[in-house]
Amino acid sequence: MASSTPRSWDPASGLDGVDRALVVIAHPDDAEFGAAGTIAGWTAAGVDVRYLVMTDGASGSQDPDMNRKLLAANRHLEQTAACKLLGVTDLEWGGYLDGWLEPSLEARRIVAAAIRRHRPQIVLTLDPEMRITPRGSINHPDHRAVGDLVMHCINPAASTRLWDPTLLEEGLEPWDIRELWLMGFGAGPDRVDVTETFETKIAALRCHVSQLGERDPEPWLREMAARAGAEVAVDLAETFRILRW
Repeated sequence: MASSTPRSWDPASGLDGVDRALVVIAHPDDAEFGAAGTIAGWTAAGVDVRYLVMTDGASGSQDPDMNRKLLAANRHLEQTAACKLLGVTDLEWGGYLDGWLEPSLEARRIVAAAIRRHRPQIVLTLDPEMRITPRGSINHPDHRAVGDLVMHCINPAASTRLWDPTLLEEGLEPWDIRELWLMGFGAGPDRVDVTETFETKIAALRCHVSQLGERDPEPWLREMAARAGAEVAVDLAETFRILRW
């Protein structure tokens, strides 16, 4: 397990024998905010990266003229554009309403099926233990729920053969991952150098127009990445808690 002392990783660090990664997130834009620099480094190194987005993102607007159906459609298009820019090869949706995600057995089966189907060596998701973000805000409960879902699936739902025999009937054999990467949004002991991929991260994030409006995310994300990087003597870094088996 990761220590509490900050550690630095090159974007391609530890990727020997890794050719598949699955990113499991709650909302469109979660991965771009928290991990797009790392993901861009992985795809540049030849890793096949795929996304599973568990909710439709349809709650993310204060515009009185917006409705859930239109916003969900917009956010699907935005996430698709961001994935294309990052080199992500596949995008799936869990089908849950934004703000309504819980680590239920039904949702657990969706995540377990995706892990068994894509057979990644690395799964990247949100840290379920983060209740207060490094900026002092309350972490979205969907973020905590998706992290719990992934951890439930690593043991036992994706890895235990008879957890749900109907998965076997669908041809989905059990699968053990090699690494779990928990996004920290500025917190976590593990740092990935994203100096070379930071501009790609920002470009991917800017695909999410419905969430950014007129705001420019680069200044505060660059400041956050610079603070994380300074702890391990790199210019810009993203933060994780990395568990390796």
